Amino acid sequence: MTADQIVIKLRWLTDIVPCHRMKSRSLTIKGHTLPLCARCTGILLGYLFFPLFLIFELYIPLWLGIVLNLPMVLDGWTQKRQIRMSNNPLRLTTGIISGFGQSILIVSISQSIISFVL
Repeated sequence: MTADQIVIKLRWLTDIVPCHRMKSRSLTIKGHTLPLCARCTGILLGYLFFPLFLIFELYIPLWLGIVLNLPMVLDGWTQKRQIRMSNNPLRLTTGIISGFGQSILIVSISQSIISFVL
């Protein structure tokens, strides 16, 4: 199976992600432009930490999950206000950090709900 065939088969997965899909803000790997922007790609990569938090029952404070979302918010806000121009490596990095932070938030809140119910 070629890379093109894999991309076509997995494309439907990206359709459920709310992303502007601007080619200028998407990553290109070996001539193939990813279907999501760099920031959304980073967020999804950050979500890969989610199972690790569950499997290893890591306790990470809720406030850290909130703080880890701030770099992406600041990057997006300063770009929208035209204070400065962001770039794809920065969008990818802040997206990964935010996805990691969102994973912490989801696990922390889920653990709180479970302990409250049980």
